[in-house]
Amino acid sequence: MSATEVDSVQPGSSSYGEDVLPLPRKDRYAGTLLMFWLWAGGNVLLTTFLLGGYYASSIGVAGLIVATVVGSLLGCLWPTLTGLRSARYGVDEYVGMRSTFGTYGSYIGVVLLVAINFGWIGILAQIAGNSGIAAVRELTKTGDFSTSFGANWFTLFALICGIIIPVVLLYISPKTVFRLVKYAVPLLILFALVLFGKLLASYSWGKLNAIHPTHSVTFAYAIESAVAYNISWFPYMGSWNRFAKTQKAAFWGAWGGLTVVSVIFAVIGGMAALAFGTADPSAWATKSGLGIPAIFIIVFSTIINCAMLFYASAMALKVAIPKVSYHLIVLLVAIPSIPFLYQGTLSAKFNDILTVVGALEAPYWGIALGDYFLLRREQLSVPDLYRRHGPYWFTGGFNLGAIIIWAGGV
Repeated sequence: MSATEVDSVQPGSSSYGEDVLPLPRKDRYAGTLLMFWLWAGGNVLLTTFLLGGYYASSIGVAGLIVATVVGSLLGCLWPTLTGLRSARYGVDEYVGMRSTFGTYGSYIGVVLLVAINFGWIGILAQIAGNSGIAAVRELTKTGDFSTSFGANWFTLFALICGIIIPVVLLYISPKTVFRLVKYAVPLLILFALVLFGKLLASYSWGKLNAIHPTHSVTFAYAIESAVAYNISWFPYMGSWNRFAKTQKAAFWGAWGGLTVVSVIFAVIGGMAALAFGTADPSAWATKSGLGIPAIFIIVFSTIINCAMLFYASAMALKVAIPKVSYHLIVLLVAIPSIPFLYQGTLSAKFNDILTVVGALEAPYWGIALGDYFLLRREQLSVPDLYRRHGPYWFTGGFNLGAIIIWAGGV
């Protein structure tokens, strides 16, 4: 694509955010508050509850709070910074990555994102399926339900909340997600605060603090887990931050939204795990006394998050294969996620997923941050990002030096 073509294209409202061309600043509509709700909604993940439950029993309730606050502040900062490139230039994350790794080298990030999304969506949809089972069990007062592949309640809830509704939202337009989070996320945060109040009413601070830590993992490891969990947002920032009106809106909206919710939900999840003896939100939400309303709110958060993840995957693939229709890609990225709904209890493999995510993503985006902020001083030529054999082409489309450093970092 030539520089003239890039400069002349003005995305129409019917295809807003559905291609990989830069979004003109005059057409971006997300201010600080809307970006805050978007990224707060992004971290209203069932796995954010799971994060606190992962190390709460090891370090106790006081250690849980300190490790979560420190790890969240640090872990959310770095993805927020990488999102500033897209906010400044209106380009997708993987278009911007061409300036660091080359046109084809940026596809490493595309592969990482799409592959990791299978695991994340699998976890989210699984817990949504289990939550649906818990709701039906409470309504019908019946026994066990199957979680295997087939026509059952687990498949119904997991597919509808984790796959079908998110895909429908994105198929209509990425704008639907912004509309949804503006109204839904405040309610989800309110749910968390109500849950926190009910938790303390049943289990006082004294009772929680009296639970002796097991020390199965160290305090430093807990902080590292919180950092690793939150830097997993690296691949998604540019897809959504290019809608921000300003870099200031992108920075404070993203860092604030991610951090606030990370702290609130991980601390509640950890305290609930201490109180109820399980880190699974679908189990302790019912035990907390909120019952079916809590289950449906958990399911609702799954819809928001899977939509955000699917959109990032769709745009990443759109960068690699721009001639394929946006709507077709949205459908295609959903299909491979379905088998992961039935891969045992992915939540039990939480540590393995964090380890893989941290090892692969941190060096890749660390190099990109250093290149963009320290070497290039935030200056990019947008037309050259789309031009072959330009300054960002490097050697056959690969910046071999950056790729070698990344491999060493992993």
